[in-house]
Amino acid sequence: MRRILPLVLVGSTLWASPESAKKSQEITFQRRTAIVQAAERVSPSVVSISVLSRVVTQAPLFEDPFFGEFWRQFFPPRYLEREVQSLGSGIILSSDGYIVTNAHVVKGASQIQVTLTDGRTFDATLVGMADKLDIALLKVDAEDLPAAPLGNSDSLMIGEWVIAVGNPFGFLLEDLEPTVTVGVISALHRTMKGSSERIYRDMIQTDAAINPGNSGGPLVNALGEVIGMNTFIITKSGGSEGIGFAIPINTVRKIVRELKQYGEVREGYLGFRVQGLSPELREAMEYPYLFGVLVNGVDPDGPASGKIQEGDIIMAINHRKLYNVGDFEDITYALVPGEVLRLTLWREGMVKTLNLRSEEFHVPEVDIGFGLIVAPVTPAIVDRFGLTVTQGVMIVRLLPRSPFRALGLDQGDVILAVNDHPVRSPKDLKALLEASTPGYVKLIIDRKGQRFWITGVLRGRHE
Repeated sequence: MRRILPLVLVGSTLWASPESAKKSQEITFQRRTAIVQAAERVSPSVVSISVLSRVVTQAPLFEDPFFGEFWRQFFPPRYLEREVQSLGSGIILSSDGYIVTNAHVVKGASQIQVTLTDGRTFDATLVGMADKLDIALLKVDAEDLPAAPLGNSDSLMIGEWVIAVGNPFGFLLEDLEPTVTVGVISALHRTMKGSSERIYRDMIQTDAAINPGNSGGPLVNALGEVIGMNTFIITKSGGSEGIGFAIPINTVRKIVRELKQYGEVREGYLGFRVQGLSPELREAMEYPYLFGVLVNGVDPDGPASGKIQEGDIIMAINHRKLYNVGDFEDITYALVPGEVLRLTLWREGMVKTLNLRSEEFHVPEVDIGFGLIVAPVTPAIVDRFGLTVTQGVMIVRLLPRSPFRALGLDQGDVILAVNDHPVRSPKDLKALLEASTPGYVKLIIDRKGQRFWITGVLRGRHE
């Protein structure tokens, strides 16, 4: 028989017996799960980010699909400038006001405001931004802010509980409590292409709901530690469909150090190239494992020189097995100078381990005039930009008034010859172009592995 606990009405208050109160306390204690405690621990360090930016668009008359081309034949296009507001989330990293968010949240901002869960609002300045990695560091003039506890994203397990915290649809501007959603880690080391040309590597995949405005907010483990920064979702409807991605917090932590110290992210360089292992290569090299990537080139002046050899098979880096070139790129895409990697490699039937310290990568830019900023093709340049040629001069930048824009040249093109004379250095290129000006010029270039002839007339150095 089920017992009925006695309730007594005292005045206007309904009073439960001591036994009932004890049972209620037990249930309340059970309700305070690890997820509840984790949310309570991290929520004060989540902020709302409001961004104002100015967007330039063509006047509607010139965008008309039927008559736009007609008007452009008679009148120059007119452009309109308007102010746009966008919203996102951020994570307080330190009590003295450093906040991290996604670069796409604040890119192009003319004004950035940060709202805390206690209602305070601050103007924020952009300390630095790693656009390729989609990470931005902000600073507000404040003290004693609630910094988020950071975890270790290298120790994550597929299937463990996580919570996504943030400011979906700008709710924090009206209600100061951030939104919490729960899910699990669905996968690790995902590589995805974002909505722009940005490639996201080594991402955490989760089914915790991430909605518009959550970008830049924390992904948190059951201990209340931030293990990732929510970044984007894959969706057909525009809302969360259970496929969200976060940047690992170890990557965020490393990039934030660079931005704080240098205002930009220096690029690390290892000095060797790799390719995948086919079954035929594994058999020919008598390599018995199904994982590993083959070293097919070593920069004689790079940090790997004397340590790595062509023909080595890199089996693992930092104890993570490499099954393909993508795994290698996941580990090295956010490499910074001075970072030490632990390599396990196969050489002539023996397994070896060694430490390799990355060095800072520099592009030796040379201004040769004609609106061209170029660099000589070196082994380091070949590795960094994935070139298919080993000599020539690569175009690093084309200035706005460069006459070579009209000839169809582009950043990343490698100039191999001018008027049938080979180009081996920026000095060669400058001399050959000056000898051709004014007059006809014929260029042979390499563009992403394809060779083209380009011809035109140069009338001056800075047309």
